Parts: sequence; C-alpha cells; structure tokens
Amino acid sequence: MVVMRDRIKAIVPAERRVAIRRLLARVKVFSNYAYDARRYLRASTAGRMADDAERLAAHICMDYHRLEKGMALPSPRHGFGRDVVMRLMRTVGRYEDRYGPADVTAFARGALAGYRRFNAGQLAPEVEGALDAFLSAPMQDGGAGGVEALTSETLFPFDSDAARRFLRSRRSVRQFDGRPVPEAILQDAARIAQQAPSVCNRQSARIFASNRREKMDELLSLQNGNRGFGDRLGAVIVIASDMRAFTSMGERNQCWVDGGIFAMSMALALHSLHVGACMLNWSVEPGRDRALRRCLGIEDHYAVITMMGAGFPPDALMVAASPRRRTDDIIRFV
Repeated sequence: MVVMRDRIKAIVPAERRVAIRRLLARVKVFSNYAYDARRYLRASTAGRMADDAERLAAHICMDYHRLEKGMALPSPRHGFGRDVVMRLMRTVGRYEDRYGPADVTAFARGALAGYRRFNAGQLAPEVEGALDAFLSAPMQDGGAGGVEALTSETLFPFDSDAARRFLRSRRSVRQFDGRPVPEAILQDAARIAQQAPSVCNRQSARIFASNRREKMDELLSLQNGNRGFGDRLGAVIVIASDMRAFTSMGERNQCWVDGGIFAMSMALALHSLHVGACMLNWSVEPGRDRALRRCLGIEDHYAVITMMGAGFPPDALMVAASPRRRTDDIIRFV
C-alpha cells in the first residue's frame, strides 16, 4: 500500500491529486446522503403506506394533536377541524380493528371527548352523531388527550433564580468514579426527558442504554471522542429517532431535530439526578453506523442521533471551560 501510494505521488502531479481527492469526497457525500435517503423512504410514510402500528400511530398523533392545539388557542372557533375529526375516527377505528386498543388510541379518544365537550350543542348533526357513536363504542376509555387548564403558578412552579442556576450549572463531565449507573436512575431520567417537545407530539425519540462494562466498551470502540475517560463511564446511552413517525419529504430532517431536543432533555434530566453526562457525537459513515446497529440490535427504521456517556462524578473534578460566545453574537432582533 505504501509503495503504491509513493508511485502515485511520483506519477500524478500534486494539484491533480488534490482534485481527485475532492472528487472522491463529493462522491462520498452523495453516497452517504443516499444511505440516509433510502432508510428514510423505507421507514416513513413519505414513500409508503401507513401499513403498521407505528406508522398508523404517527397519523393518529398528528390529528389528535391538531385538535388539542386548536382547543388551546386563545379564542378557538366552535366546530373547527371537522375533516380532521372525521379522519381521526376512521384512523383510530382502523388501528383498533388491526391491533386493538393502545395508549395512542386512548389519547385520541380523550382528545375527541374534549372536542365534543368544547363544542357541546355547536356541531353539525352528522359530526355530533358520528362522535357520539364512536365514543360510546366499547373500546378503551379516553386517555389524557385534550387540553389542560393551568394558571401561571402551575405553569412555572419554581423559583426563577434557582432554575437559572440549575440550567447554567450543566457541564459536560469527563471525570467519573467508575460506578455503574443503576437502570432505575436511567429510567427515571428517561421519564423526566419525555417532557421534551416533539413535532405533533409524535414522540419519535428512543433510548438504547447499557451499564454493563463489556457492552459499553464495545459501543465506545465505535466512537472516536471518549479516549481517556470512556473506561470510567457508568452508562452509555444511544439516542435514536423512529423515522416511521414522519410522513412527508418535508420532514426528512425532523428526526435530527426531535432527537436532538430529546438528547438535551435527557442530559438535563441526568443532571437533575446528580449524574454527570457528556455528549458523544455520532457523525459517522454508513459502515460504522451499521456496526452500532448490529451491536445494539437497532432496527433500520431508527436514525441514530447521538451517543451519550453518563456516570457519577468524583467529589472534586475538572471540566472544560468551554467559554460561550457573547449573547449579542448569537441573537438578532428583526
């Protein structure tokens, strides 16, 4: 290999070699995008029918959340969303016929029940009759879907200075004492992180986690940014996004948005439980992405967003200063 490289250098001028490298880099960029595009088209309903439970659930979430958002407006119009209501009842019925009652259909029924209460006496007879028949069917009772009444006190039940100190105290930690993070703590953090927003409440984010040393070492060997501290981590977390939750070409990048928001929420949740965390980027080419999928059994319809290391920090530790830009540099008022 070295001899061949030397021969190429002797024959091909330097400028020509640079041009060839740039051409190969462009080809590689397109092939990497093609890898992502194929997986998105296979997973999402942008290129196929909603033919399984997860894809149907995504359409149900979109429609019941449309009703929730409408009822949460300052001055909602009675009778809004007639077409959405009729479509939602059909989709929920199709889901329950195939797969039986589920959380997502219970949430949809809850939103439809809230819609009926909001529009009491204001709906067209055919819509009201369809709702009455649908909601009286002997299926799972309505869930928590709909709207909630809050006050400013219940929306902000915290001291602002304490919240500011908490958010500003989060740091990327790279010093750990080596103790495994118990699964109960990881589950608690996940429960807190689930409050993260997602497009139309579709909640595509998923977590693959391990606190077993052998499995962590295998995962970390695929990631380039954990040298010098990976062997002291107490858990390795992989954040992914289920692309079956997305429905159009316009949403082709939404998995990265929703997954990134959830990853930050997970980091803050761990911080609230006194567990240190560090984002471990997953900017890799297809070969390494496939290796991670084999290692964790991650199906192809999941987009891997990022890896995260977590663990208990020692009583005294050093962190990177990581100074921030001046706020005036990152905000523009228009």
